[in-house]
Amino acid sequence: MVVRPAEREDRPQLVELIKGYFAFYQTPFPADSKVEALLDLLDQDPDRGVQLVADAGGRLQGFASLYACLDTLVADRILVMNDLFVDPSFRNAGVGAALFEASLAYATAHGYARLDWVTASDNHDAQRFYDRQGGRRGPWVSYSASPKVRTQR
Repeated sequence: MVVRPAEREDRPQLVELIKGYFAFYQTPFPADSKVEALLDLLDQDPDRGVQLVADAGGRLQGFASLYACLDTLVADRILVMNDLFVDPSFRNAGVGAALFEASLAYATAHGYARLDWVTASDNHDAQRFYDRQGGRRGPWVSYSASPKVRTQR
């Protein structure tokens, strides 16, 4: 298995993995065109981030979505691992660890000051995985808001 940046030919398999990620979190999948547009943005502007894939002989086993960001407190660029997903049939075989290590290597190679990520508070398997990878829980509490909901108040 090799972890590498996604290529155009990976799209059908990558979209299927992304659908699996949405299913895991029991979240409705947006239109394929929206996902394709997001992947197109990364292809057109690699400074925005990259989609890494774990490829075993042409079969994608998982992916990591890495997005560039700025952090005022370190006055530098950081990389956010927004997603790390492994097809359930390939879990516990080192695929997640390979994707995580490749994400760290990508951050280092591209001069990012830090790699950040979050996971769901009830995803205890992921939390144990990140603890084993040497991750440290941060001092910040994560929040999010939808601009559409906020403007409709």
